[in-house]
Amino acid sequence: MRAMRRIWILPCLLLPFLLCGCEQVTALIERFREPETAAERPPVRVRTMEAGRADNLPGQVYTGETEPERSVVLTAPYGGTLTSLPVSKGEFVSGGQAVAVVRSQSVESALEIAEATLSQAQDAHARILKVYPSGAVPEVQKVDVETQLAKAEAAARAARRAKSDGTVRTPYRGVIGELYVDRGVEVLPGQRIALLMDISRLNVRIDVHENDISSVVVGTPALVSIPALGLEDLPAVVAERGYVASPLSRSYACILHLSEQVPGMMPGMAVKASFAVPLPADDRIIVPPAAVQMDAQGKYVWTVEDGRVLKTRVTLDGFSGHGVVIRTGLIPGDRVIVEGWQKVSTGMKVTEE
Repeated sequence: MRAMRRIWILPCLLLPFLLCGCEQVTALIERFREPETAAERPPVRVRTMEAGRADNLPGQVYTGETEPERSVVLTAPYGGTLTSLPVSKGEFVSGGQAVAVVRSQSVESALEIAEATLSQAQDAHARILKVYPSGAVPEVQKVDVETQLAKAEAAARAARRAKSDGTVRTPYRGVIGELYVDRGVEVLPGQRIALLMDISRLNVRIDVHENDISSVVVGTPALVSIPALGLEDLPAVVAERGYVASPLSRSYACILHLSEQVPGMMPGMAVKASFAVPLPADDRIIVPPAAVQMDAQGKYVWTVEDGRVLKTRVTLDGFSGHGVVIRTGLIPGDRVIVEGWQKVSTGMKVTEE
């Protein structure tokens, strides 16, 4: 009888532990349950664009910056001590204004020697002029004294000019854009002291890729946007067309002149420019660079068909002013995801913007 009781008591004691274990197992299964498939997830909002040929896309957009009409770096004429720097960054200066003074002991010593030599030559010349009429000195001696005087005068002029060159002056009116040294330091010959910019007129500099430069000529109208000032579609015209390509980007620098100067515009502001006239037709398929992804099998883009995402394999054919050139994989009219591609996978439902 006692044995039977023990048999029934043991299951009753183990029952709570078994129930608790089942609940934990169930929770663990729920935690690691296979997530819902991509097709079952709610639609994700993405931004798409229609793949098209280059001549059907918006005009080329090029990035660049504003720059002064002209600028020059003022340098030290010779080595010495920078004893004076009476200007500050951002200060407007007039043409011929002194912006720095370099003092060189060797230049000053050369000037003293030249002045002494000149004084000696002048004295000798004055003495010989007094006695020459009486015939006390020959003609050759008089010519020699006059020659020495001419040499001394030339040396003195050169020494004075060197002394004067120690004062660095502006070649034209402008603003001090940068100071590279401080007062009291030792400078070397040709060392940069200040950057002078003529901002009476600001231009726009853009880089045009080698695939598009043949379509850009002087006089081509363009539209310029300055995001920092909230300005768009400012009329401009191509004033200079570059002829030397950058070895890294294979692009050419072009200068645009704005039809009117914009208040508040400063050198170095980022700009975007597009040509206001259509360029020659281009039958290549173009997509933005951000739309092209890569995995172990190669490059691909996410496309949308009937509201669902497809991974479309593509091959590239370089770059153009519009973006990435697609050689194979896309046809005009394909919907390509350009924003939100980080959130999608094959078969997922999406909502296009």
